[in-house]
Amino acid sequence: MSGLSKAKAAWHKTFLVPGRAGRASVILAVVAPPAAAALLVLFRSDITNTALALVMVAVVLVVVAPGRRLAALVAGISAGLWFDFFLTRPYESFAISRSADIQTTVLLLVVAVGVGELAARDRQHRTDSTSGSEGLAAVQSVSELLAGGAAAKAVIDAVREALVPLLRLESCHFDPRRDPVSVPFIERPGYVSYAVYRWDAADQGLPPSPVTLPVRSGGLLLGRYVLEGPALPFPIDEHRLVTALVLADLAGLAILRSEPRQRAVPA
Repeated sequence: MSGLSKAKAAWHKTFLVPGRAGRASVILAVVAPPAAAALLVLFRSDITNTALALVMVAVVLVVVAPGRRLAALVAGISAGLWFDFFLTRPYESFAISRSADIQTTVLLLVVAVGVGELAARDRQHRTDSTSGSEGLAAVQSVSELLAGGAAAKAVIDAVREALVPLLRLESCHFDPRRDPVSVPFIERPGYVSYAVYRWDAADQGLPPSPVTLPVRSGGLLLGRYVLEGPALPFPIDEHRLVTALVLADLAGLAILRSEPRQRAVPA
């Protein structure tokens, strides 16, 4: 099979979700968020928007758990739209009057796509089931903190604590500086950039410390995690690197929400 044919087959497998289970996951992604949001209308006058968002996050997590990227994207867009329509003022309108509600809507999309990506990779790499379950649990925990309105510092600390076992680090700390990051650093879609080439973390572990994990949101650089690895290298597969990037994105959302007018460096 040619390279083009393989790429086409992979695209079909990932996004066209063949089979009943795949089609069902996309249908559920379309139907579940508006149904949940409509049901929550009964409680919107008695429950804060952050609590309502937490329920929507839980619905999204259930939808994307099977690991279909298209379902994750659809669930994120659907959850964000219907959260806006039913649960933010002005009600029954796709307009949003408060910046906090805009950030919550963005959170739903980020969580859905991020967790969907992790679940899809976990489905493709069953041999590393431990890292997959750890990553999903960490992202879910941090997402719940963020949706619950936790302070930016609490989210930053939660991400830092999750990164240490995930990437097998000696230590990790958050650096709020917003000047351009230096190499080596973890970059999308899940590799380590080192000088002019990509470091093979799956074979050699992380490069010599420190390694930078940029924290970005809304196209802005909002800081970085500084990662100190162990003396002996441990293989770090792409799944763990993608998980780290998703966690950093959640920290970025928390920072951006806490200081919406703060100027930052374009990422």
